Amino acid sequence: MPNNSIQVEGLQKSYKKIHVLKGVDFEVAKGSIFALLGSNGAGKTTIVKILTTLLKQDGGTAAVNGFDVASMPDSVRQSISLTGQFAAVDEILTGRENVIMIAKLRHLKKSRQVAEDLLSRFGLTDAADRRVSTYSGGMRRRLDIAMSLIGKPQLIFLDEPTAGLDPEARVEVWKVIKEISSGGTTVLLTTQYLEEAEQLADQIAILHQGRIIANGTLAELKKLFPPAKAEHVEKQPTLEEIFLAIAGKQGEN
Repeated sequence: MPNNSIQVEGLQKSYKKIHVLKGVDFEVAKGSIFALLGSNGAGKTTIVKILTTLLKQDGGTAAVNGFDVASMPDSVRQSISLTGQFAAVDEILTGRENVIMIAKLRHLKKSRQVAEDLLSRFGLTDAADRRVSTYSGGMRRRLDIAMSLIGKPQLIFLDEPTAGLDPEARVEVWKVIKEISSGGTTVLLTTQYLEEAEQLADQIAILHQGRIIANGTLAELKKLFPPAKAEHVEKQPTLEEIFLAIAGKQGEN
């Protein structure tokens, strides 16, 4: 079995005359949290769609859990889960009914017990029998992620998992993502929130104008930033400062 959950080499994608991905390379280690950081329109969702077999690349290769996304899409789908930018929950059903429905669609035995375990794990037991239409944004997102874990996928994709959430709900979701990773599941998340990548990721790749312009741990990215100026207290650069500095340099080229 490969050591990496994801291996991407020279990935390219265009929409008509717009070249969205211009040769993207990166790898994601098993059991890690990998953050794909970039502004709106950088190509983050396009990469996720290719890796989850929802879109075909124009060039390059991509393997997920050892399976080529182009030639073995069914094998890829069976080993992953995807949570998109908008919670894919049925608002008419209760939280419990949503989870049981997905468990049955996955042909799992004891679907009711699976639901009980997941609802408890994500702090939704008290709200389990309420319609999802009454849930807050943070609760919906937690339920959405809980449903994504049914069947114990090796790898979960989270596309902008906290988009539109208030700060308190965002922290709730961060806790969930950390817990998922601590259980051995690999997580690839896309985000435009710099603090989110800083808080969660073992590895951060910065996507800018269709290319990965920096890739490494937070400590490694900080080394790309100019040395701290001599002050009374040495000020370490934030990820936001690193991102703006690197993206600015690329824009000048």
